[in-house]
Amino acid sequence: MKNGMGLCLVMALFSGVGAATAGDAPSLKVSCNVSSADLRLVHHLPAGSETTQVGKEPVALERGERYTLVAVRPGYSLYRKSFSADWSGVREKDVELEREIGPAENQAWVADLEDKVFMEFVPIPAGSFMMGSDDGEADEQPVHQIKFARSFWMAKTEVTTQQYEQYAKPKFELEQNEIPMPKGATYPQSYISWKDAMGFCRWLTRKEQRRGHLPEGYEYTLPTEAEWEYACRAGTTTDYAGALDAMAWYRKNSGEKTNPVGKKKANAWGLYDMHGNVWEWCFDDWFGSYDLAPVDGSRRGNAPGEYDVDHSRWGEDGFVRRLYNPGYRVVRGGSWSTLPQSCRSANRFYHPPDYKLNNIGFRPVLLWNPPLLRLKVTDRPGSQ
Repeated sequence: MKNGMGLCLVMALFSGVGAATAGDAPSLKVSCNVSSADLRLVHHLPAGSETTQVGKEPVALERGERYTLVAVRPGYSLYRKSFSADWSGVREKDVELEREIGPAENQAWVADLEDKVFMEFVPIPAGSFMMGSDDGEADEQPVHQIKFARSFWMAKTEVTTQQYEQYAKPKFELEQNEIPMPKGATYPQSYISWKDAMGFCRWLTRKEQRRGHLPEGYEYTLPTEAEWEYACRAGTTTDYAGALDAMAWYRKNSGEKTNPVGKKKANAWGLYDMHGNVWEWCFDDWFGSYDLAPVDGSRRGNAPGEYDVDHSRWGEDGFVRRLYNPGYRVVRGGSWSTLPQSCRSANRFYHPPDYKLNNIGFRPVLLWNPPLLRLKVTDRPGSQ
């Protein structure tokens, strides 16, 4: 009796409605309690996996093959269920996603760095904008549209000394005649390399996940250039997201030093010091123009043949060398020591990833990147 009940439970997993003959090819129709969930069907093959997007219509399957149904949505637990297509006709599956502890779309998020030290993140909505400037430098062109299919979160302020020291004590040596920066809990942490900033992001991701505060599929990292400029503009199309003197610490008003974060006016999305105070590292390698730039603003890395430039002109002079060089990373926003034009939303510059200076810091973003399901399929002993 128990064996019979077990068999019934297994068959009920993908129970169907509607009659079908034994000769009908199997197919699967999926519904979900969260209408905006991303539904995918992974077909496991000896040579790898093939993924199909699931819509409202039934998806045709290969009889006897193995599949995994995946459902993902920010703020909900990841759903995965594997099965074999060993039925005939259409079967229906109702997917129930459960709410989980973690960031909710369009709501603020707070990371706990422990010892009563926190980091606030503001939601950045999905949308699009025109990136670059026709009135700026050549490396800010051509102006092009960038799209964000998903929202993300960005730290409300630049990472402070107090926040960074929960991870590590900064290590640096002042260059000759370099001005030391003020020290204090609310000052932006400068003298930070790109490698240091990425190390902090990885540390924070692991820390939050181990404590059960950050669900699977979320990660802290540096923003792409597109994410940074989109968040900086906050819907504006002018050089600055508002009146520069009200929003930025720069050469005119900084007193030749960094200043505590969050003391100037925030932009329309609640981000402070996007203009001035310290330059902010971005994730990207340096490209000297936006020719063939990806449309997806959250893309990290380059697809073959995309965002490529003429390498034959490398080394002609110092500027042309900037066309593309993976040995450099982008910085944005200007700093306490720069002129107004360097604080523009579209302005860009670059440094080696291990470079440290008294006017360079960073602010992380929090992204939702659901894990791609990759299962290696091997033949069982004795199988044909």
